[in-house]
Amino acid sequence: MSKDAFNAVFSAKTPTMDGLAAIKNRWRTIRAHGTAVGLPSDDDMGNSEVGHNALGAGQVINQGAALVDKALEDGSLFTSEGWNHVASNLNSGGTLHLIGLLSDGGVHSRTDQLFGIIRGAVERGTKKLRVHILTDGRDVPDGSSLGFINELEDVLKEVSASCDAKIASGGGRMGVTMDRYEADWNIVKRGWDAHVLGEAGDNKFTDAHTAVKTLRKEDSDSPVSDQWLEPFVIVDEAGAPVGTVQDGDSVVIFNFRADRVIELSKAFEYTEFSHFDRVRCPNVKFAGIMQYDGDLKLPANYLVPPPAISGTSGEYLAKNGLKTFVCSETQKFGTDCEVACARARAHSLAHPPHLAAIRSRHLLLERQPLRVL
Repeated sequence: MSKDAFNAVFSAKTPTMDGLAAIKNRWRTIRAHGTAVGLPSDDDMGNSEVGHNALGAGQVINQGAALVDKALEDGSLFTSEGWNHVASNLNSGGTLHLIGLLSDGGVHSRTDQLFGIIRGAVERGTKKLRVHILTDGRDVPDGSSLGFINELEDVLKEVSASCDAKIASGGGRMGVTMDRYEADWNIVKRGWDAHVLGEAGDNKFTDAHTAVKTLRKEDSDSPVSDQWLEPFVIVDEAGAPVGTVQDGDSVVIFNFRADRVIELSKAFEYTEFSHFDRVRCPNVKFAGIMQYDGDLKLPANYLVPPPAISGTSGEYLAKNGLKTFVCSETQKFGTDCEVACARARAHSLAHPPHLAAIRSRHLLLERQPLRVL
């Protein structure tokens, strides 16, 4: 463990932890980031979503980012059932729409994966492609969105000889599209209006760089962070949106982390939908880069299958008749709780009736440190 001012655990006053550490064989540090928890490299920080699979698993399980990397590297992403589902419209002249966080933070998405999808799609015959970007400024330095846009524009220019490829819309991640836990469906509505309908009030620009630079208001008394940018739409010289979603198109969300794209997935996938007025719901082939909710089977189509998790420590303890206490913050539980309780009853385990939530796959204390070295 690095003992410096940048280590929150070392810097904090922790008498209880210090007392535990003083007892022989009662204390050890663990790595909660990088390859130790199934992330692509040791430069990748841990987060709560990583913890859902890693804590209590008793094994290293590849996380979403690593699975997508492998699928891009070996080409299986483009031979999957999910890609074939999406490609069926593209082969008939439909537009491929890619929606997600434009960032290399590695928490929700990565730009290199987006670029790999763009190049792979064009190599396989996609003729029209639109990217709908959410700016970050939260997992990466504020203001970095302009650099990411420049990188994306370079890739779109690279494929332009054989594909009509453009940025179509965008906005900041905290106010557009990427709501979570159904806290504010208006956030998703603002994204739907911009990405699907091509509507963002007066925020219409001919290019994304100008859009972000204008909306950041850097020269004003109240500059705006990347994560809070208003929604915007890219238009042509006549003022018409360049990338609305239409019947016969295909839509792929390229975030690998689930929590902030489940709601948008519901808006695209569900026929019965009442959280906001979609105005119109185009008949598209929709997929996520991953399946974002295994209980809801949402989305039904995805480009990279989730990891197969079995033999976890929690499962082992239950099968051997040992009592376990498993808890989670209330936002994290759902049908998993019912499944776990059923498993517990099957093994004659006694769980307190007031237990707020039980995870079915592993022992979970939700709020682990992001990085312990």
